[in-house]
Amino acid sequence: MSLWTIVPVKPFNEGKSRLSACISPQERRALNRELLTRTLSAINRAQLDTEILVVSRDRRALAAAERAGSHALAEESQPCTTPPSSRIPDDTGPERQLNAALTQAAAYAAAHGATKVLILPTDMPNLTAGDVRAMASPSNRDPQIIIAPSRDGGTNALMLQPVHAIPFSFGPDSFLRHQRLAAQAGIPVRIVKSDSLLFDVDRPEDYEAILTSRRA
Repeated sequence: MSLWTIVPVKPFNEGKSRLSACISPQERRALNRELLTRTLSAINRAQLDTEILVVSRDRRALAAAERAGSHALAEESQPCTTPPSSRIPDDTGPERQLNAALTQAAAYAAAHGATKVLILPTDMPNLTAGDVRAMASPSNRDPQIIIAPSRDGGTNALMLQPVHAIPFSFGPDSFLRHQRLAAQAGIPVRIVKSDSLLFDVDRPEDYEAILTSRRA
């Protein structure tokens, strides 16, 4: 069984746009770079037998991935006129680009021997090596899916075995949507929860919580 860990990264100047009211563009870019570094570090500390693939439209993110010893995949552009994929429910909102990038990255991983993929966005600043191991540890070789929910009903991490077990459907309410897709495919689901997997940086108060923890 061959595991590939996929890390999708928005351009550093676009990520965490909801924080633009409380931090400067320079601080936001620095935060996005730091979140990528922390995510790659947690994966490496987990000491898994995995290939790491960073997919992004940002050349700086791809360069950082290569410096860290990861694979770097330039995300294909998604024209606004491109219709949503018929395989992805409700794929018409702002998450369409993410789901398309993940589909591209999963296809790349499968073409290079992956039999399962772990999706780890960079939103979780407290991600631990233990979290990564828990998400990357299917109980056997049978088809199965592992999901880590977010606090607002989204999906913070996702493991698919096999690679194309279900289509990616990240976005609002995706925790339940991924479970429905798994049920339709007849694939069992295991849910993994921890404080560090639940906590993602999305709102100004989340950023303040990070600053407070660093000052403690």
